[in-house]
Amino acid sequence: MLLNEWLVEQDLNFSEAARLFKCSRPSVHYYANGKMRPGPKLCQRIFKITDGKVTANDHQQAYEARHECKEQGERARA
Repeated sequence: MLLNEWLVEQDLNFSEAARLFKCSRPSVHYYANGKMRPGPKLCQRIFKITDGKVTANDHQQAYEARHECKEQGERARA
């Protein structure tokens, strides 16, 4: 499950999630939208807090999807 989906399911905003995950609000925003991936320790913390619903592979999937769309947009403009 993607982090953004989990946040919606739990009815959490980025600030609430940041307190829960012990990181910054912008970081949660970036992770939820695939702009960045959390480091190993935070990734493990998110995995535990989400009861295993959000995995490292989910973060990677979100990251790849975002960057694939960005690359396609750049090719379309060229």
